[in-house]
Amino acid sequence: MFTTLDRYIVREHIAPFFISNALIMFIFTLNLALQMLGRIVGKGLEPMLIAEFFWLNLAWILTLSVPMSVLVACLMGFGRLAGDHEIVAMKAAGIGITRMIRPVLIAGVLVGAFSLYFQDQILPDMNYRNKLLTTSIKRKQPNVVIREGTFTREIPKQTLLVREIDPETELLTDVTIFDESNPNQPTTILAETGKMSYVDSLGMFLLKLYEGEIHQTERNDPEEYQIMQFGEALFRTEDTDQLLQRREGGYRGDRELGLAALTERVNELRARTEPDRYERQINRYLVEYHKKWSISFAAIIFVLIGAPLGIKLTHGGLGVSGPLSVVFFLLYWTFLIGGEDMADRGLLAPWLSMWAPNFLLGALGWFMIYLETRTHKTYRFPWQKKREEDGVPDSWSSLSGEQIDQMAAEEQARQQNEDS
Repeated sequence: MFTTLDRYIVREHIAPFFISNALIMFIFTLNLALQMLGRIVGKGLEPMLIAEFFWLNLAWILTLSVPMSVLVACLMGFGRLAGDHEIVAMKAAGIGITRMIRPVLIAGVLVGAFSLYFQDQILPDMNYRNKLLTTSIKRKQPNVVIREGTFTREIPKQTLLVREIDPETELLTDVTIFDESNPNQPTTILAETGKMSYVDSLGMFLLKLYEGEIHQTERNDPEEYQIMQFGEALFRTEDTDQLLQRREGGYRGDRELGLAALTERVNELRARTEPDRYERQINRYLVEYHKKWSISFAAIIFVLIGAPLGIKLTHGGLGVSGPLSVVFFLLYWTFLIGGEDMADRGLLAPWLSMWAPNFLLGALGWFMIYLETRTHKTYRFPWQKKREEDGVPDSWSSLSGEQIDQMAAEEQARQQNEDS
């Protein structure tokens, strides 16, 4: 049961958590908007369709922002308490560091439980709806698939390169197509201009090209090379209806499944006669399964990291807490992404690849808490050591027991004088 002190400590973290979460989500959303600006704006899409796209992408943004906000909140909350000497007062009253951290750790468990529920029940459906929405947009506006000056590989067995797209007429300029639909006869198509459309009845893209050439060669006989010129030609892709469909009940990828569905997929693949053939696919599902647990558990890990760091900083402003949180989160995310890649390739066990960042940062957090409990020997940041060498106290937690008792007595006497 929470005491008055527990509620007070937790209350110091609530506002920083929600403020930092809103700010982080805004930054991620702004970054997404800048990335997609040239692909969805000016393409004739309905405003509600664009709004739905950003709404569905908020799911994965929230998944990332929650653990990061926990770290920022701990740095700001404990930093404020340390900066106002309240940590000193608690120590003088016989309250240890671990006792101060306990209510925030419990709150971290609750945040982690919410994160796990969100990733299991809500995130998969929103990811799936986002995929369906994206494919629906590609149907309505095929030019959304294409980016100027960038190779487009979303059309099966074909790579498309367009130098320029007119936003008003949707005319493609300087078009190059690398067609590998026939492996023995690679074909390159060059055209001055063209237009792309999607035909529902055929389930494929149609590309009308003007003033171009078709270069064709035989893979087994490179000397056999043909060049055909055309004034106007119509090209169609292979059946892309399975890739571009918006209907319920379609196939879901690993990031569009909850924990139970992922377990079911793994068991199904392992039950097949030759499970070794599906090892890569099994690893991908297991990585996603453990990732959901790992990211949820990160809320607890970041409490262990943020609490001792916040106490040492003594200045818990967003200007300090924000950059420091970014450093630790990037470190965590680098380990997570690297581990995911290694697990997908079978170089590392899926569970270890996803839990390694928690093990490493968790051990670091416990070590910093252990050092913080030792008042006679605590860790120091380089700038804190310099300040102490100059005679400027930077951390109240480094004071001796007598100094703390003296400061607490002086503070109590001052308050009594004010009351009288």
